[in-house]
Amino acid sequence: MDYLMARFASRIRRLAGTDRLVSAAGVAGFVQGVLVPELAVMLVKDDMRVDDEQARVILNESTDIGNLLNEEEDEVIKDEVEEDG
Repeated sequence: MDYLMARFASRIRRLAGTDRLVSAAGVAGFVQGVLVPELAVMLVKDDMRVDDEQARVILNESTDIGNLLNEEEDEVIKDEVEEDG
């Protein structure tokens, strides 16, 4: 995502005035929500020699194993308000 942000941020910002998705999501939201998933599809297509539809099926079917292999602990925010008395 960092590379995509560095490479395309200025171009995406210029679209914000005319593109509702970019203006609503912002540059980071657009990159994360549109460009990164499309790049993943392209990589799967190239690696597996399949079309767009099959690449999306492969990505969808591999989500569970990907989550298991790249598990992150849920972020916990503790309330630091001290009680009186």
